[in-house]
Amino acid sequence: MAPLWPWLGALLAAPLALAGKSGDAVPKSYIVEFSNPHLATDSFISTLTRNGIPISLNHDLSFDLFHGGSFNLLGNTDNEAAVVKKISGLPYVKNIVPVREVHHSKRSTSNVRDASLAAPGQHLTRRGDHYAPGSNDVPHRMTGVDKLREQGYLGSGLRVAVVDSGIDYKHPALGGCYGEGCLVAFGHNLVDDTEDPYDDCDGHGTHVSGLIAAQPNAYNFTGVAPNVTLGHYKVTNCHSGATTDRLMQAFKMAYEAKADVITCSIGGYSGWSEEPWGVLIQNIAKAGVPCMIAAGNDGDAGMFFASDGADNKGGTGIGAVNNLMVPMILNKASYVSKNGSANFGWSISGDKDFVNGTYQLYPLSLDSSVENDGCEALPADTPDLSKKIVLIRRGGCGFQDKADNAIKAGAKNILFYNNRPGTDDFSFTVPEIVGMGMVPTNTGVEWVNLAAKNTSIYLHMTSKKYASSIFFNEKNNQAGGFVGDFSQWGPTNELMAIPVVTSPGGFMLSTYPLALGGYKVETGTSMATPYFAGCVALLIEARGKVPAKTVQTLFAANADPNVFHDGVSAYPWLSSVAQQGAGLINAFDAVNTKTILNVSSIGFNDTEHLAPVSFSINNTGSDIAVYNISHVGSATVYTLPDDGTTIPHPFSSGDFMENVNKHASLSFSARRIVVRPGQTVVVKVSAIPPQGLNTTRIPIYSGYVTLNGTNGDSFSIPYLGAGTAMRNVTILDTKHGENYFKSSESKDPIKAGQMFTFAGANGSANDISSPVFERQLSMGTARLEIDVKSSNGTIVGSLPNFPMLYMSRAPYSPTEHSWDGGLADGTYAPAGTYSIRVRALKIFGNPANDSDYEVVESPKFNIRYAGNNMKARSLDHQV
Repeated sequence: MAPLWPWLGALLAAPLALAGKSGDAVPKSYIVEFSNPHLATDSFISTLTRNGIPISLNHDLSFDLFHGGSFNLLGNTDNEAAVVKKISGLPYVKNIVPVREVHHSKRSTSNVRDASLAAPGQHLTRRGDHYAPGSNDVPHRMTGVDKLREQGYLGSGLRVAVVDSGIDYKHPALGGCYGEGCLVAFGHNLVDDTEDPYDDCDGHGTHVSGLIAAQPNAYNFTGVAPNVTLGHYKVTNCHSGATTDRLMQAFKMAYEAKADVITCSIGGYSGWSEEPWGVLIQNIAKAGVPCMIAAGNDGDAGMFFASDGADNKGGTGIGAVNNLMVPMILNKASYVSKNGSANFGWSISGDKDFVNGTYQLYPLSLDSSVENDGCEALPADTPDLSKKIVLIRRGGCGFQDKADNAIKAGAKNILFYNNRPGTDDFSFTVPEIVGMGMVPTNTGVEWVNLAAKNTSIYLHMTSKKYASSIFFNEKNNQAGGFVGDFSQWGPTNELMAIPVVTSPGGFMLSTYPLALGGYKVETGTSMATPYFAGCVALLIEARGKVPAKTVQTLFAANADPNVFHDGVSAYPWLSSVAQQGAGLINAFDAVNTKTILNVSSIGFNDTEHLAPVSFSINNTGSDIAVYNISHVGSATVYTLPDDGTTIPHPFSSGDFMENVNKHASLSFSARRIVVRPGQTVVVKVSAIPPQGLNTTRIPIYSGYVTLNGTNGDSFSIPYLGAGTAMRNVTILDTKHGENYFKSSESKDPIKAGQMFTFAGANGSANDISSPVFERQLSMGTARLEIDVKSSNGTIVGSLPNFPMLYMSRAPYSPTEHSWDGGLADGTYAPAGTYSIRVRALKIFGNPANDSDYEVVESPKFNIRYAGNNMKARSLDHQV
C-alpha cells in the first residue's frame, strides 16, 4: 500500500461519508462507528430520538474490537442526506456509511441428485470415527492435506465458524444434529434472529461447510478437517442477499463464540480497505483469529476488481484453482446403438425437462471439433426434428442462437455437449422447446464419432423428476490444477496483492441440503475459501495458536505458483500475482516448515511511491539454514486494452489481457543468507520496474522472490507493482461515451442554456425534465462529488447522497444520477442558471488538493419549477 495519507483524517471527516460499492445501498439503513468506546448503542438511539431524529436499531455491533451499530431512519426522510449529515457531525460519531446488500460468490456446475445417497443406512451420527482416503479426495492430494492426515491431523479441538446461508445439519455427512456434542455445535440465524441456522432451500452454506468438515459418505470423500467443531451464522435466506451490517454482526458473534477460524464466501466490490466490514475483519485478525474471504468469481471483468472484506491486510482473500478431476452428479439415462447399450448422465436446463421415452439422436455436425456447431441456419434438407433429440456442441455462439436455429427446423428437444469439463447450469426462454439439457464433452464426442460411422443412436430418457442419479469422476485434462478463469483479479486500488493464495475451488463435490438432493458439485472461490479455512484449522492444530498474519505468511511462502491458463490452454509464463497471489496452497509444507517469514507479499506500489522493502526470515528450527535469494518474474499484464479506452480489459471467450515478456529488476541487500537457530535476519529488496512499457495502459508487473535452502527447503514471496503513477490513471473517461450529461427527456447531451422543469417539493410531476449525469468509473475513487454551481461559479450544494467514498470501478452498466433541484442539505435550489460539477479523487490523491481531482462539468443550463414552485424545503429533523 502507499504510505498512509497524512490527510486521510480530512477525508474521513467528510460531512457525509457514503460508501460506493457494487451492491445497492439499503434505503434508510446506516452503520455508525462511535469515536467514544464507552457510548452505549441504546444511548445513541435515545439521544437522537429525543432530538427529533427517530431511528430504530438493526444490530448492536459494539464489542471489544468495534464500537457502533446499524440503524434505520424512521418517518419522513425526504431530506435523508441532510439528516445523515447532521448525525455525522455529532462529536461522538467517527464514521457513518450506508448499509449495503452483498451476495454469494457462486457458480454452479453440476446438478443435484438422489437424496438417498445422502444418508447411507438412514441413521444420524454425531461424529465419524474413520477417515480413510477416498477416490474423491483428489483436492487433498493437490494440497498436501493427505500427508497431514497421515500425520494424524484432522482439525481436532478447533472451532471453525462459517458465515453463509445456513446449513442442513440434519445431513448425516454433517453430523445429523445441532448443538453441544454435534459436528455443528454453535451459531445463529441472523435472518430470523433465532439460534437455529438450519437451511433447506439455498444450499450454498451446506456446500461450503461440507468442504471443511464432511464426514464419510456414499461418495467417498471427506472434508479437509472432519474433526473440527463447526459454527454457522446464517446471514442469507433462500438465495437472498446479505447486508454489510449483518455480516459485521455475524463476525462479531463468531469471534465472541471463540471461533479459531472464520470463513465467508459473500461479498461485493470495493478495492478499498476503509469499509467498516473490512475494518472489523482487520481488528479480528489482529486479535488472533484468521478470517478467510472469497475473492469473487468475476474473473471476466478484468483487473482492479477486488472484493470487499478481502481488500485489506486482515482478511485473507482466496482465489480458486480447478480440481484435477471433474466429479459430476447427473440425471441417469441410457442409450443404445448397434455396438450395444450404456448409461450416460445429463443435466437439465431450467425447467425444460424431457418426456419419458425413446428418441433418435440427431447430431447437427459429424465433426466434434466444429466450434460454431448450430450457429448458422440448418440446411433445407434437414429432416423433421420434432421426434428426435438434437445434439449440438457448445461454443462459437450463444445457446439461444443455436436453439433458435434448431427450432426453425422443428426441434422440440435439445442436448448440448460441453466444450469444457463438466456440465453447466444454463437457462433461457424457449417456449417451443420441451426438453433441454447438457451432457459432458466425452459423451457428446463419443456419440458424434458413432454417428459419423452411420451408426444410429437411440436415447432412453427419463425426466429429471423420476430419474435416478449417476456419478462420474473424469480427469480434468483441460484446466485441472490451473487457476480458474472465473477467479477474480486484483490488485486493490491501493495496489495490495489480492488474492493472497489460491485453493481448490473448481469442480468441488460436497454436501447439499437433503431436500435438494444431498450432494452437489459447484465451482467458485466460494468453494476455495472454506477449503482453505479447513487447511488453516489443520495448521493451528499442528503448530498451535499463531498470529493471523503468520498464518498468511506460512501458506503464502509455501504455496506453488503456476503458469497462466486462459481456461483452454496453458502459456509458457507464470500467471500474474494479481490473479494467483502466492499460488496454490501446500498445507503440508506450511505446517512442517521451520522457517517463518514476516510478509505474505511484497508491494512495490507505483512509480511515484516506489521504495525499497524489507522482509525478515526467522529460523525456528534447531539447525542452521542457508538460503540463496533470487527472483523469477511472471508476465507483466496491461490493465487497459490497446485501443485508447480507459476501462480495464474484460476477459471473455478466451480473450484475455495482453501479457508482456518484460520483468522488473530486483536487487537484494544480500544474495546468500545464513540464519542460525532462533535467529531472525532482515533482507532489503529494491525494484526497478520493467522498461519500455506503455505506462498509460497501467502495466502491472509481478513475480516471486525465491529462497532456496541448502537443506532442501525452498520458499517464495510474491511481489507486485504498477509500472505507472496511479495518480495519472483516468477515472472519469469522457472520450469513449462514458461520464456525460444528458437530458432525461430526450437523452441528448445537455446544451448551453437548456431549460429544465422540476416538480419541486410540492409541484406537479407533469411535463418535468432533469439533467442527468451518466457515470461509469474506469477505476475506483476514494471520493466522488457531484456539486451544483451557480451562474457565478459558487458551489450552492451537493446532490443528495454525495459525496460518496471508496467506490469501486464499474465494469458493467453505467449508473445515472439525475437532479430534481434538491440538495444534500434538504433544500431546493431556486430557479435560475446552474451547472453541475463532478469530481473524482485520483488514486493516492490528496482530498484537500483541488489538482488531485478529475473534473467533469456540464454546460450552464436553466431550471424552473412547475407552477412557479420555488420554495425551499425545510428540514424535518433538527439535532
